[in-house]
Amino acid sequence: MSKAKKFFSLFLAFACALLVAQAAQAQDSPFTIDNVPNVVGVGVGMLPDYFGSNDYTVGAAPFFKFTYPKSEWFLMLRATELSANVLNHPWLRFGPAVNYRFGRTDDVEDNEVQRMTEIDDTVEAGAFVGVEFVTKDNPRQRFNASVEFLSDVGNEYNGYLVTASARVWYPVHKAFDVTMGVSTTYADENYMKTYFGVNEIDADRSGLPFFDADGGMRDISLTPGVVMHLSMNWHVAAGLKYFYLMDDAKDSPVTDDEGNANQWIAGLGVAYSW
Repeated sequence: MSKAKKFFSLFLAFACALLVAQAAQAQDSPFTIDNVPNVVGVGVGMLPDYFGSNDYTVGAAPFFKFTYPKSEWFLMLRATELSANVLNHPWLRFGPAVNYRFGRTDDVEDNEVQRMTEIDDTVEAGAFVGVEFVTKDNPRQRFNASVEFLSDVGNEYNGYLVTASARVWYPVHKAFDVTMGVSTTYADENYMKTYFGVNEIDADRSGLPFFDADGGMRDISLTPGVVMHLSMNWHVAAGLKYFYLMDDAKDSPVTDDEGNANQWIAGLGVAYSW
């Protein structure tokens, strides 16, 4: 159950990055030649066992986006995150976000990390603000950027994350769009201690060295991908997301000794838009 939860948390984020990343803080579906605002789909892929691990797992998960007719308001599920744009503005996006973050249980593949104290699931809440610019003559050509703040409201790590991201989409053929995204996340001290720290109890239990993690940049990532339009309604996507862990996320024994600072997620997805 816990591995399925880890996959659902991380892979769905990737699948949606490929299939609806253009619409992450944006109005339009990523698959349509014109402005079709609704999409639903499923993805399958490979991702790390835990953030910082060098063991990988496979799974599948769904996503959706719904836009209120003749407006810029939308409701969207990206991974375990539900967000809503509440501004009816042609290019400015803003709204609340709620995320369910799965923890790290004792059935991970790594023997040392397996013996560490479990991290329970938690709920995060916050908001995002972003912009999107669409080429008038071709709505498939666009750029968006956003900043999102999420804080733990489930009392598991009692900290916060700030993520800045940008993405460009460009049609190279009637049937194909290519995309490239970049993002980076800052994590406060409480988050880093929970997910990358090794306290005295965990050091005794796991054999890993004591590590007092500080707040800092958690990662930087690149997400290249391609979407193939099978029709006006059906689309498939493939892509790769590369994370490079930074600061104490990289130096932590759960990464440096037992895992890898280079994290990869690869996947395929299919979507229906209308």
